[in-house]
Amino acid sequence: MSIWEAGAVDSQQFNVTDNLIFSSIASLLQQWPNTLWRNGHTIIKGHIPAGTILYHGRHDSEAPTAFEWLAFNFEHSYLLCQSPECWMLTFAVREKINILYFDGSSASNSLMGHLDSQDVLLWGKVRPEKLLDEVGRIRSLCAWGAPFGLDGYVRMEPGFELMLCDFSKLRLVSSVRIHAPDRSKERGWNTRDDHGFGSIFQRRAIRRSNSVLLPPGGPPSREPPGLPPIPPPPPPVPPNWRGPFRTGHSVEIETCLAAAWNNFYPGEARVKLDYTRMVSFYDPSLMSLLPSRDGLPKNRHRLVTLSKDDAKLAMDRLEDDLNRKSGDPSTDWSMLLRTVMDRYGDRLWLLRDTLSSPERYDSIKLAAEQVRLQVFVMLTPYLVYDAVPDEDSPTGGKDHSWVKPIIHRCSTSLTAGVEEAQLFRSEKLIKRATDGVLRRICSTIAEIWADAMPVSMASEHRTHRLIGSWKRDVDVLMTWLDWPMWQTCHPACPPQMFCYIPTWPWGVEWTEMDPDDIDMAPRCIDRTTGSLILPRF
Repeated sequence: MSIWEAGAVDSQQFNVTDNLIFSSIASLLQQWPNTLWRNGHTIIKGHIPAGTILYHGRHDSEAPTAFEWLAFNFEHSYLLCQSPECWMLTFAVREKINILYFDGSSASNSLMGHLDSQDVLLWGKVRPEKLLDEVGRIRSLCAWGAPFGLDGYVRMEPGFELMLCDFSKLRLVSSVRIHAPDRSKERGWNTRDDHGFGSIFQRRAIRRSNSVLLPPGGPPSREPPGLPPIPPPPPPVPPNWRGPFRTGHSVEIETCLAAAWNNFYPGEARVKLDYTRMVSFYDPSLMSLLPSRDGLPKNRHRLVTLSKDDAKLAMDRLEDDLNRKSGDPSTDWSMLLRTVMDRYGDRLWLLRDTLSSPERYDSIKLAAEQVRLQVFVMLTPYLVYDAVPDEDSPTGGKDHSWVKPIIHRCSTSLTAGVEEAQLFRSEKLIKRATDGVLRRICSTIAEIWADAMPVSMASEHRTHRLIGSWKRDVDVLMTWLDWPMWQTCHPACPPQMFCYIPTWPWGVEWTEMDPDDIDMAPRCIDRTTGSLILPRF
């Protein structure tokens, strides 16, 4: 019998959201996965340490005092500089800034779900008519967070931003007029044409002019109401200047390249997260969300069906966490989850590649022996000396119960140092998800090992069948895990190009409702001439 029939793995232990919790927590503060899967499901406390430099690009030299947006990267802030004058204000954090972080593309104005978790925190439900209520959103968030000592909120678009409630913890380092890019001759100020940069400036105008509410059901046209796009005049040329200014296209490309510095682990390291103060809307106890995402890809996971009771439960947990005066993480969860992905990410990719092209080997037997070696490598730390089939067990037999101790060691070794009794509620959620992911990985590769160990003795016909079976098992596992490092450009892009997927606002309209209309296939584009607006399906 198989390991499932032998009880080596209890399939009911596979929490229906283990994979979702694991991948979302493992991807916090990372640009690439939060662009792939824009609809965030995690709200987590954190802080920005003293000494951190932040940027604020604007049209004048006036330093704000409250309710403003700052960038962690100069390039992100420079994107918002508009002719004729561009002033770059640089701030240094004097005292630790307490924040909440919303994962996903949470700074992107979209009706597809990017703002869902913020809506639930503020209003208990998704409010699509609040899409462009930029001023109202920051003021409401700051009012909500004040009793908990929160100073601001971190969100992501092409780069990470800080919505800051009060500038008293910042010191102005400099306020300098710099050269604005020349956008006077560019297309793209009509969002009907480029669905891109014009949206950034329309949103900027909204933030300056107060909030814009949309009617129920979304905006009536592709353009935000009442704010026709107007191209800026050319920037003034200082005396003795030689040559052209940077183009807007150059600024946009470099904004994306700077954002890509944080594509993967450790992500935006200038934000420190507290995994003991966190809620995840993938928590299976929020049962009203389970049916609505059943069978759907992650880019369609929304909070629209969250019940009032579940919304209250999630927010009560978050408020309890924020009110707690003591307690530090007993485990570095970011490191632990990354350890799991490091150990299995590349090796599973290689295993699937081998199984997908056995014809590259001189014979099917050699391909199977290569699979055996790759699985052997993954399981070596966990192969208990006497975990072998019985002497009279037939080659190719179905009794795989002998791999039970291998699965147990493989599933538990990486988390053996975690003391369950010392964990807070949110840490227990992460631990359970990690356990579930490890059980699924270990049981799958142990099942392959049970057949692969004696594969040199198998007939050619059986070897063909095993290769097919193993490939199906690995495909199912990797689809379930859905780790972001598998969804990049393969092979890697040459030096003059970079790997890109559509990033708001380029190629993502204000009114876009169907994520399937956006081609999220990674592709290499030219660092100088490449277009950020990709063909639509």
